[in-house]
Amino acid sequence: MKRILLFSLFIACILLLSSCAQSYYALSPEKTTYIASNNLNDINLHYRYDILNESGNRKLSKKEKKQNIKIVAVKIINNTDHIINIGNNAAFFSGNTLIYPMDAISIRNNIKQSVPSYLWYLLLSPLTFSFNGSDPAPIGLLLGPGIAGGNMLVAGTANKSFYNELTKYDILNRDIQVGETVYGIVGFRDLDYVPLSIRLIE
Repeated sequence: MKRILLFSLFIACILLLSSCAQSYYALSPEKTTYIASNNLNDINLHYRYDILNESGNRKLSKKEKKQNIKIVAVKIINNTDHIINIGNNAAFFSGNTLIYPMDAISIRNNIKQSVPSYLWYLLLSPLTFSFNGSDPAPIGLLLGPGIAGGNMLVAGTANKSFYNELTKYDILNRDIQVGETVYGIVGFRDLDYVPLSIRLIE
């Protein structure tokens, strides 16, 4: 019986260490070191892939790869003599192919942490523990709900912080004034690590 209990505790610890929710680490595109750039039509674009992974958001990064989405930090400088607007008179291109960024809600919904998935920790609720023949203590009644609730809170808070930053740095349909520099976070579906540019469109 003691061996079964110890084995169960060992398995529980392994699951806890590998499946916990993760806090969100800000991407902060204005602080990013950009390693690629393109300059077309006097629109200067600096960009960087893999910002979720590099900022420590490993759970979101895994979902990003699973959903075949690329989250990209961008820095845009408008050196033209008129206002540009991504989605109106300017657009992202990969080579000569026009590519469409995802909106913030779609990005969040596709790669956010799953909050309900942590309810499975409630299965630990029946767990008891006895020491040197003492009466079994129902530690699972605290352990199960405590771990489930804690992870759900962390995941929910992380998802909210992620969406808030996506919204803060949403550059779609935003007017970029002459000479202005803006920072953004964009997402593309089914895109490889390809060179990006922003071009004027009719």
